[in-house]
Amino acid sequence: MKKILSVLFVSFIVFALSACNADVVAIEDYEWKMRTVMNNNTEAAQYQDELVVAVGEADELYPDAEIVDMTLIAKDGEIAIIDTTNGKTYSGTYEIMQKTPKGTDYEIIIDGATGYAIVAPTEYYGGSEIPTLPINIDGYSLYFIPKE
Repeated sequence: MKKILSVLFVSFIVFALSACNADVVAIEDYEWKMRTVMNNNTEAAQYQDELVVAVGEADELYPDAEIVDMTLIAKDGEIAIIDTTNGKTYSGTYEIMQKTPKGTDYEIIIDGATGYAIVAPTEYYGGSEIPTLPINIDGYSLYFIPKE
């Protein structure tokens, strides 16, 4: 009887631990579109609105930011950022650093530059929640959301 209870207890623990990661969002789960690119050098910008250097679509908050159409695709450790605005593709690799209850942290290398990313849901004031992918690399922060 003790053996059966031990097996059931171990099975329950394994099931419970695997269920903890059921909602974890991963970079491979979506094709991502770029929302903003921000310059991390806050001392170089004279005004706060100069920190946003590019947006995915026209934004009245950042009228001087360049409009850039970028898509990020990741699969099997390979990552590609396709910039249809200028016809360039940036490629590299990604590796999981850590999984948390809600998201996944990555180390990424794109065109030789090393950076870090996290995929996790972002909750908004109205209660809506969408997965987001911020990337910090080579002096810039790129912010992606799932492509519709």
